[in-house]
Amino acid sequence: MLTQRELDEFLGNFHARKTTVKKVKFPSLRAEAGLPQSKIPVDFIDDVTLDIWAVLGEASVTVREILNMQEGTVLELEKAAGDTVDLKVNGQDFARGEVIIIGNNLGIRVDKINEPRRNGRADKDVDKNG
Repeated sequence: MLTQRELDEFLGNFHARKTTVKKVKFPSLRAEAGLPQSKIPVDFIDDVTLDIWAVLGEASVTVREILNMQEGTVLELEKAAGDTVDLKVNGQDFARGEVIIIGNNLGIRVDKINEPRRNGRADKDVDKNG
């Protein structure tokens, strides 16, 4: 806790309503040799996990239908083999692709990867085919 004298010194001329302006001298800034580069090697983020999903469509169902779902229940969506779908990474639009069938599974063949967003907007798209 501050004493009255320390408080008065700290507040200075505040009670007298006088304004004191003092110049502040900051040390000059310079880059030190041997500091790490700002670029991070790609292998630094090799083990980062991302959620990726394809938007295959939407379905309207009732709560009762959701509660009655069991393993093996089929939920019909709009997309079929050959249709174009959007791919999202961690909720952000990432790419566009085509639905393909691989054995008994669905897959996505990526046709276009979107440019990274800058200032909340995508600048342009990168087309894999040129």
